[in-house]
Amino acid sequence: MRTFLDKMRDLKMQEVEAAQRHAPESELRARLSGLAPRASFSQGLQAPGISLITEVKAQAPGRRNVETLDLQAVLEDYEAGGAHAISVLTDEHYFGGSLETLEQARNSTALPLLHKEFIVHPYQLLQGKLRGASAALILVYYFTLPELQGILEQTRELGLDAVVECSLEEELPRALEANPEVLMINNRPIASLPEEPGSTYHLGSVDTTVDWWRRFPELQAWKSQPERVLISASCISTAEHLGTLRQVPCDAALIGNSAMSAPDRVLFLKTLRSGKF
Repeated sequence: MRTFLDKMRDLKMQEVEAAQRHAPESELRARLSGLAPRASFSQGLQAPGISLITEVKAQAPGRRNVETLDLQAVLEDYEAGGAHAISVLTDEHYFGGSLETLEQARNSTALPLLHKEFIVHPYQLLQGKLRGASAALILVYYFTLPELQGILEQTRELGLDAVVECSLEEELPRALEANPEVLMINNRPIASLPEEPGSTYHLGSVDTTVDWWRRFPELQAWKSQPERVLISASCISTAEHLGTLRQVPCDAALIGNSAMSAPDRVLFLKTLRSGKF
């Protein structure tokens, strides 16, 4: 069965081919030397407690978070609410994002930025780096172990943190074998969603992160290494959810839909951080 991620792979390869015709990789690499340094993504998450990564996401399959994206207002809310980093979802077709949004975020906040995209080609790493990303999302689903090791090395060479994401437990051994510095468990099983996900896109539970931690000693061994960062993503919308994550050594929580759609984003984030539930 073809999945949503299979469909996104085809879409992203088409986008990369079109972009390369307009600006070849050599042109993008030539522009790297003039870039100002950005704050480290992984280091920004190594604070006491669970750091918050808040996401700029105008929409998702089956839902719209905002009618019109006021990026400046969103970023100001996130900063005032105590976010430690910002994730910018740049897919336009399903999520209403763009690389221009990432670039605008670079110009509007000093917080480290995660380029959250369905990355299937190294060219996309360059696109994100040039627009201000501190880190790039790497989905294990798209890569064999040698391919995963290769894309992680290319990410590091560009000075980006690689955020390696698993959404199915069968992906976890491959991710751990690659030994990334940053690992993200997606509580939403996006790798098993049908090609047209609809409302199924929003299924999942924060208990996934805790369950994997308890059942996979390999995950615990990975985390015991120095400077390893564990992130839990998706299905996090209450202080109680963060309380659940405190059962394990989770460094950060990525919060998207619930942060974007909150009537008062600042209050929402401060309530999450208060730990009161």
